[in-house]
Amino acid sequence: MPQDGIAELARRIPRGRVVTIPVGHLIHNAAPEAFTEVVSAFLLAGEDFRPDR
Repeated sequence: MPQDGIAELARRIPRGRVVTIPVGHLIHNAAPEAFTEVVSAFLLAGEDFRPDR
């Protein structure tokens, strides 16, 4: 996927951001600690998030 498409997806997700860990397509296998750290931080940051609805 083109990088501008990735940026657009991140823009549409509340609190979304693009994080690049330069290890290739199988990031969860190649860099499991970095992958888990980034995903966990995103999920934990949303504990107090309440969408406007």
